Amino acid sequence: MMPAGRRAIPFEVIPSLDLLDGNVVRLQRGDFATAEIYGRPEPVLASLHIPPGARLHIVDLEGSRSGRPTALDAVERLASLGYRLQIGGGVRTIIDARQWIDCGADRLVIGTIAAEDPVMFRKIGDSIGSERIVAALDVRGDVVRVSGWERASSRSIEDVLETLEDAGVRSILATDVARDGMLGGPSFDLYRRLASLTSIPVIASGGITTLSDVTSLVRLPNLSGTVIGRSLLDGRISFAGAVARASAEQSIPERVIPCLDVRDGRVVKGVQFENIRDAGDPVECAKRYEAEGADELVILDISATDRGRRTALETVRNVAEALFIPLTVGGGVRTVNDFRALLRAGADRVAINTAAIIRPELIAECAEEFGVQAVVLSCDAKRSGASFRATIRGGREETEVDAVAWCRHAAELGAGEILLTSVDRDGTAEGFDIELLRAVTASLTIGVIASGGAGELRHFRDAIESGGAAAVLAASLFHDRKLTLGEVKDYLEECGIPTRRMLM
Repeated sequence: MMPAGRRAIPFEVIPSLDLLDGNVVRLQRGDFATAEIYGRPEPVLASLHIPPGARLHIVDLEGSRSGRPTALDAVERLASLGYRLQIGGGVRTIIDARQWIDCGADRLVIGTIAAEDPVMFRKIGDSIGSERIVAALDVRGDVVRVSGWERASSRSIEDVLETLEDAGVRSILATDVARDGMLGGPSFDLYRRLASLTSIPVIASGGITTLSDVTSLVRLPNLSGTVIGRSLLDGRISFAGAVARASAEQSIPERVIPCLDVRDGRVVKGVQFENIRDAGDPVECAKRYEAEGADELVILDISATDRGRRTALETVRNVAEALFIPLTVGGGVRTVNDFRALLRAGADRVAINTAAIIRPELIAECAEEFGVQAVVLSCDAKRSGASFRATIRGGREETEVDAVAWCRHAAELGAGEILLTSVDRDGTAEGFDIELLRAVTASLTIGVIASGGAGELRHFRDAIESGGAAAVLAASLFHDRKLTLGEVKDYLEECGIPTRRMLM
């Protein structure tokens, strides 16, 4: 396994333009009836600040459907501007391939022939050079799709990959059709599966929505790049931002955080904030977690808000004196003085929930006096139809506040990080709410701590990789010793996600 933060091959960000009738368009799940028109390619590229010299992925949609190249003029114009072009759609014969090369294509993306006519595929490779072929592998479930995704191939993924290896193909463009254009995140499982089946480098395509998606893709050692279309066109991410993220040293470690819910000086745990049970002494729990490699510790005094009193400062002092790792404390913080008292008791950061929703200015006041690094917004979110609502008073009272918009506003006011808890998943061991996480992380530049629902190792990976979380938090799993912090970190490292390690 490649060590986290180390890559065997370069990673390239490739803007994608789908062309139909001379315009840039986007389809949802390959359905031509859903075509959204963005305009001619040259002004679209200018608006996206994609400079000449960049590699572009051009899809001739009509060519893909009809089986003959139709966007030759547009490709010739773009090539004359200095773009490096990889072209897909309508390549069925050597003549088709030659047409694209003659009008300026650098590489050809070939899918249908690769999947259904291995003999012709090899002939095309012999004619133009296999190094100029990017084999398109379009998949829906376990089925390879061809002819512009409109038909299912009779050949399996394994059979197609064998053809590509025999033909000397050096790059595969892999698309999960169900994710393309849907902004739901990349198909990490597909790319892991391909890594187990072939050594050919893969270009990821479909579902890339956030810069966190780019980071997660860079961490997969079998990927040589990613094609990004709709997210660039809609302004969700910028080309420069994606390139910077892909080029950055991927060594910033993610954090694994145990949480102590404290009531009356004892650690407790429940399910969906109810059915509370005793889980031990806070100081002893804190010392054990630090010894196991916790990156920091969160204490939430769940009795402080519901009983209308201040957080038990004595518990905070006792825990802070026993620890060397950072300590975040929340519960019952209503004023700047409450915030100050927790810092003086030994907290490094303070989480605010109920009081901030009642009076949002409290976030700005605390950030101004103590710095944004000390302010954490604790948002307990509960699903409400198709959206999420923020709850207060320990998850007992649902508000009309949209949780995603509230997190974004809190960041604008000065919150340095978001502790995002899914009330629906809390204590269930069913996994973090990835939809909630993506909705929040996609709209923020500050970090988000995922909380609520951890039940097994892959849940931690999914929260970071698919959810975009900067840290993962759990309580019951660690309290009940079903998993240790070391086991979680070892697993994340195996998945290519760097974590902090204690110096021995």
